[in-house]
Amino acid sequence: MDAVLIRPSLLDVSSEMDSIRGFIDDARTQGLRTIVRISGALGPITGPYAKQTTGFVTGLEGDGDDLLRRSEAYLQAGAAGIDLGTIVPPQVTRETRLDRLSAYFAMLHGQLAEYVEDGIVGADVTADYPDSLRHHLQDDWIHHLRDDCLTLTRWDAESITSHLTRSLDEHDRFGAPPTWRFLPPHILSEHLDPGDGQRWYSVAHDERMLRALALQAMMLALPGSLYLRQGDEIALSDADKPTAPLDLAEMVAEHAQAQSSQFGSPAATVRHAAHVRDKYNLACAPLAFVTGLEWCPPRALAFLIRGVLVVVNTSDSPVVLPAEAKVLLSSQSLRQDQGRLFVPPTTTTWLEAATVA
Repeated sequence: MDAVLIRPSLLDVSSEMDSIRGFIDDARTQGLRTIVRISGALGPITGPYAKQTTGFVTGLEGDGDDLLRRSEAYLQAGAAGIDLGTIVPPQVTRETRLDRLSAYFAMLHGQLAEYVEDGIVGADVTADYPDSLRHHLQDDWIHHLRDDCLTLTRWDAESITSHLTRSLDEHDRFGAPPTWRFLPPHILSEHLDPGDGQRWYSVAHDERMLRALALQAMMLALPGSLYLRQGDEIALSDADKPTAPLDLAEMVAEHAQAQSSQFGSPAATVRHAAHVRDKYNLACAPLAFVTGLEWCPPRALAFLIRGVLVVVNTSDSPVVLPAEAKVLLSSQSLRQDQGRLFVPPTTTTWLEAATVA
C-alpha cells in the first residue's frame, strides 16, 4: 500500500480530532492511507550520543496508557495503522522493559483488529542489539519493523552486502517482510550521529548527498516495504530543513513541483523508481547478490531482483556498461563516450538484466 506517516504530537486527541479526520480523508482522496506515530526516540540509540537523549515522547504525547488512548483515537478517525517510532533498547536505558512493551503491542494489535482491516503496526529498532530485534520480530508481530542496517553501513560493497544480508536473514527467520530506511528518523547532525565516524554519511556535504541519492535509489529496488523521510525525495539535506513543520512542508512541496518536470531530478527519479518497482513487482521479488560479471569490478555492488540488475558503484572509477545495456534509471547522470555508457562513482543504476547478462 502507499501511505503517509505522520506524528501529530501537538494534537489534543480529546478536542482536536476534526483536523486529523480531515487530513486522513484528504490523503485517502490521493490514494494514500495514513499511519500515525504516537511515540519514538528523539535522538540516536547507537553511537557516542545514544544515552544523552533517551526520551521517547514529546509535545502532548504521554507514555503508558496514554499511548493506547492516542492510538485508539487515531484509529477511530480512520488511520490505517499506528507507529511507535524508534524503540530505545533496554541496553541503552533501564526504563525499557521488553515484556511491558510486548503487553502494549498485544493491546495495540487488539485495537487494530477492531477498527482497521489489514492495518499496520510499525516501529524502528537497531540491529546493533540483535536479541532485542529478534524479540520484537518473534513476540510482538510488528508488521513494519525497520532496522538501521542501511544507516550504519560503510560506503563499500562488502559492508553494504553484509548489512543487507543480515537484515534480510533476520526478517526471513521469523517470516516478517523486510522494511527499509536509509537515514535515521531524527535529524542527522554532528551531535546526533548514530555512527562511529566511519559510516556512509561521514563525509563532506556534497559527497554525502551523492551517496544518499545512490543509497536511496538502491533501497527503492529492495523487496519489502520502504520508508522515506519528508524531504528525502527532493534530496533536501537535514542542515537545510526548516525547523517549523509547516515551513518544511511548504519547501518540500515547492521543490517537488519544480523537480517534477526536470528529467533526472531527485523527485523525478523517485517517481520513476516507484513506477518500475510496481511494473516488476519488486516488493515481492527474490534478491540475489551477483559477482563475477566481467564488466562490473569487484569493488562495485551488484544484485539481481526479478528482471532488474542493480549496480551501486562504490568504487573510485567509472563502471563501463556493456554496449547493449538498457538503463531503467540512475541516481545521477551517466557519461557517454563512443557509444558506451559510464556509471560514475557514487552512483546507482538499474539495468534490464537480460541486456547485460
